[in-house]
Amino acid sequence: MSELAVFGGRPVVADPWPKWPAVGKRERELLDEVLASDIWGGTGMGPKIRELNEKFAAYCDVRYGAAVANGTVSMELCLHAWGVGHGDEVIVPAFTFVATPVAVHHVGATVVYVDIDSRTLNIDPKRIEEAITERTQAIIPVHIAGHPCDMDPIMDIAGKHGLKVLEDAAQSHGATYKGRKTGSLGDAGSFSFQQSKNMQSGEGGFVTSNDRDLIDLIHYSLGKFGRGVREQYTGHIHYRFGWNACYTELQAALALAQLEQLDEQTARRAANAKKLYALLEDVDGIEPYTWQKYCTRHGHHEFLYGFISGKFEGVHRSQYLAALNAEGVLGSSMYPMPLYRQPMYQADSRLSMRYHPCPVTEKICPEIVILEQNLLLAEPGMMNRIADAIRKIRRNAAELKKLEIDEGRYAGSAVLQQSKKGAVEPV
Repeated sequence: MSELAVFGGRPVVADPWPKWPAVGKRERELLDEVLASDIWGGTGMGPKIRELNEKFAAYCDVRYGAAVANGTVSMELCLHAWGVGHGDEVIVPAFTFVATPVAVHHVGATVVYVDIDSRTLNIDPKRIEEAITERTQAIIPVHIAGHPCDMDPIMDIAGKHGLKVLEDAAQSHGATYKGRKTGSLGDAGSFSFQQSKNMQSGEGGFVTSNDRDLIDLIHYSLGKFGRGVREQYTGHIHYRFGWNACYTELQAALALAQLEQLDEQTARRAANAKKLYALLEDVDGIEPYTWQKYCTRHGHHEFLYGFISGKFEGVHRSQYLAALNAEGVLGSSMYPMPLYRQPMYQADSRLSMRYHPCPVTEKICPEIVILEQNLLLAEPGMMNRIADAIRKIRRNAAELKKLEIDEGRYAGSAVLQQSKKGAVEPV
């Protein structure tokens, strides 16, 4: 019998990984407070939401914040508030979750895709300026997997050309760039509280900014059917065309509890990630993406590494992932293609986009492997078990070439894979 678990051998990891989402006493206490009240949702103006707006903004080192329905509409609201729309262009990295360009498309603007930095997988500042035209209105840098973008050159370029910068910080809760929190580095920041995120409330989003007028416009008006701002806020007078982007008291209760433990969890993820970097540094075909000097704290929404087939006996990534999961280490692939190759652009001619050459994105899409953040919440000794599993697979790599596995079997997050298992098959 083969040593590999995928062929019947004994798995390296038999113990369960830390559960996510993790529910503790504090979540239940705050939820009970909401359930005992007469405000669960309404228009998103309850006491828990006001508390979250103040506390998460302060956590991100900005003056103002607004909780909204999700981390996609948060970007739409910012772009709309800035007047970005038809005829305008917004620069976006070609490697990110589809929510980033979707927000641009929903306000009617053109997405302009540019390449990423091979060291971080974040937008490459050198590629931004060459993509700017007279129609460009904004840049959306994305802090992929929790590693901050190199924001100083991005802000210099934006200032030179009079552009808005909207940080997509959906994956970077608590991360810092040169000591400054993500979400405080641009004109506004957009966070996600979706279930897989390091701070989550099932679903939800948040906008951060030092611009009070922007936050008030989003909180009172654009996110609540276009009602009036501050003293003009009333039930049935609508001054603007807006969204129903309301957050709820139930979600805010969960987010407040999650915020209380975010720093401790972030420190634990970072310590375990650094240990794992060291354990994997000499494994042929495994190339982790480590911290750059300007990253003073990594959010570690995911632990990313490149799987280099040519240095791993020619094994395909799908075969490697099947072996890794069989050994009890939950890994998956990431974004399967540059965003400009997504089928939605062939399916919907209304979507306006263009792209510059993206050789780095083209190269890394077939290589990336992710270990999700909850694995980094395990006891430090479990990092040795991850490394042991990967080394075991490397020793027996040649056997994997006979394994037949669908390339999409381990695509997407564990949350997505779990939801697929419970989905009703179409008739």
